[in-house]
Amino acid sequence: GLFIESICNPAASITDMAALADAAHAVGVPLLVDNTLASPYLCRPIEHGADIVIHSTTKFISGHGSAMGGCIVDSGKFNWKQNDKFPSLTQPEAA
Repeated sequence: GLFIESICNPAASITDMAALADAAHAVGVPLLVDNTLASPYLCRPIEHGADIVIHSTTKFISGHGSAMGGCIVDSGKFNWKQNDKFPSLTQPEAA
């Protein structure tokens, strides 16, 4: 997959998620977005083409850094079976 940050650290550059989503999907891979710096309050990457969004709940979601954790959100829109790039997700496990 293609892994990006919604707002890049430390330069605070804004990523063109829609363009990168189009590029990732054109070659059959998901767009994964680290949305830690923006948080879901400021940016909702799934609305811009992201397939998976990663948040650090330690930073802005829990507020004070008093809890440690993370969150992974799958949009449910990526077709994992469209090619043979993800056999561990699309084929039975022999074990």
